[in-house]
Parts: sequence; C-alpha cells; structure tokens
Amino acid sequence: MQLRVTHAALAMDFRTDSASYVLVYLEATRPALVLHAGDCLVGRREEDGRIAWLTQPHTLANPLLPVAIESLAKDPARHRLTRSFRSKRFIAPDLNSFELDDRPLLVATDGFWAEHEAHQQLAFIEGPVGTVDQERDDCGALSILRGKNGSEIELIDVGAAPNLYEVHKSKPKLAAERQ
Repeated sequence: MQLRVTHAALAMDFRTDSASYVLVYLEATRPALVLHAGDCLVGRREEDGRIAWLTQPHTLANPLLPVAIESLAKDPARHRLTRSFRSKRFIAPDLNSFELDDRPLLVATDGFWAEHEAHQQLAFIEGPVGTVDQERDDCGALSILRGKNGSEIELIDVGAAPNLYEVHKSKPKLAAERQ
C-alpha cells in the first residue's frame, strides 16, 4: 500500500521518467527484505571473492526465465526494462528475503554488474577506482553486512554513483538508481 502512495506522489513530479530501484529493509536480527524492479541487482560477495547475484534484472533479455548475469550483460535487450518505476502506472516490484551473515550483500547498478568484468567488480569494491567512462551506465554499489556484534547493520558505500542513494530513517535503508 505504501509503495502505491509513494508512486502516486512521485508520478506527479516525474511524469515522463522511469527508474530502476532496490528497496532494502533491514533489522539486525532478521533477514533483509528486498523489493526490486528494473536492472539494479542484489548479490552476495562469496568467501572466494566472486559475486553471486541473488536477484535477476527485469529486462527483455530474460523476460520469462533466469539467465546467467554474464550472458545478460552482453545482450543489448538488457537495456529494455520490463518492470520499473513508471509514472504512468504502478508496477509491483519483486519481493525477496535474504539472510544477513558475515558475507556482504551488495546492491548494484547495471553499470556495475553489466559493464565490468568480475575482476573489475572486485577491484571496484576493494579500493578507489579511476574515472568512469561517461558512455557507460552509472556505476555504483553499496555493501551491507551485519556488524561485528551481530546486532547492528553496517553500510559501506563502495563507489556509489551520484544517483545511488542511501536513506537512513531509524531502521529502513534505501538504494535506488534513476534511469
């Protein structure tokens, strides 16, 4: 219900816009609730360093069945979204739940997961990055993990694009990408 109210309010100000988004609701002792629409993804950094993507983008490259992210990244149809925030009508996002543990959850834009090879993604996460090619999609990632004592959440901005947002209001957290 709240998403429909928010959609109605935003649709008045952004009449021709669309946006991919991920909403993550976090409590330290419960699973993360994730709502997403579009091509922002949630993944988990595994112990071996690789990223296992937990959600699939909503694109014409994978409209019916999951497709490996590496294949999607190369498919031009991935740029055509089948689900997103659209001002003309409300489209419900996917809802998922993921346990938080000692492996970070990553919220990433399509410029991160589709424009960079696995080794570039890891370099991006682990340290400062060079300039981002302006011809590419916005590239950003947010790392979320349970704090050391197990009762708090730790957010690490690992290179957010100007339109990857964090909002802190008591417990909820938000990350979104405008298209």
